[in-house]
Amino acid sequence: MVNTGLFVRLEAKQGKEKDVEAFLCDSLPIVRSEPDTTAWFAIRMGPSTFGIFDVFPHEEGRKAHLSGKVAAALEARASELFAQPPSIVKLDILAAKLAQSEKVASNGNEERIPLQVGSELRIRNSGEIIVDNPEVELAEAPDAADATLAYRFNRKLGEHILRLLDPVADYRHLKDHRPND
Repeated sequence: MVNTGLFVRLEAKQGKEKDVEAFLCDSLPIVRSEPDTTAWFAIRMGPSTFGIFDVFPHEEGRKAHLSGKVAAALEARASELFAQPPSIVKLDILAAKLAQSEKVASNGNEERIPLQVGSELRIRNSGEIIVDNPEVELAEAPDAADATLAYRFNRKLGEHILRLLDPVADYRHLKDHRPND
């Protein structure tokens, strides 16, 4: 559920349109690391008019975003890139339809989640899975993952079920295990 949002209107200086576009596209990996930025869009509305639209579950998430790295970079480069200061409008979200994450296992089917050392895994009460790690794209290839989890969400019981499929360990320790350990 999202309750708050922002709309930022940006007017590029003449000749800086490609730089503004690159700045916005380069901001995406930073925004992905913000846990409370539920959705973020960099948009172009005309030849030199750009914008950012993003939504958050609560005011704390919006405040964190406004004091985050993208906002700081936007402020630092404003006089270089923009014909006028960015216009920032705080929004209240009345209704929303967001696409479910690709990593949702709300139907009881099992999803496989490749992880690398340093990955942060968050599972929301809805069953949505968020994996944050700048290197996580490498783990999409099964042989690049340090571990793979199987996940399913039993909506009726409200249970999240995780099963480790491919651990980092080399299994040498198994010879020391006794039955029922």
